Amino acid sequence: MLVMQVLQQGRILENKDADNILKIMSNDQAMTILRSTIDTPKSAWDISVMSGVPLTQVYRWVRRLHTSGLVRVSGDTNLSGKKFFMYQSKVSSIKVTLTSITESVMEIS
Repeated sequence: MLVMQVLQQGRILENKDADNILKIMSNDQAMTILRSTIDTPKSAWDISVMSGVPLTQVYRWVRRLHTSGLVRVSGDTNLSGKKFFMYQSKVSSIKVTLTSITESVMEIS
């Protein structure tokens, strides 16, 4: 059994969270969303248009990324009173270190 210790912005995550983050890292759409929001916050529409990821998938992945602590969500109201949300990656790097057959470390910063 592989045990993975995950350090996310200085805190240690539980194994189920580590498994979730590994699944996210293995998904092209999720990684595309993270990459596209590293420098500046973007709306779901902007992410979809720029990345080619369908809007419904953007919303699904942003929710999962936010729950996992990988994306920051900010909101505001436009001049017509409609709410909108912007999404920005909280991740600038992910480093996985294999330390032995049964234990590994993942650092997210």
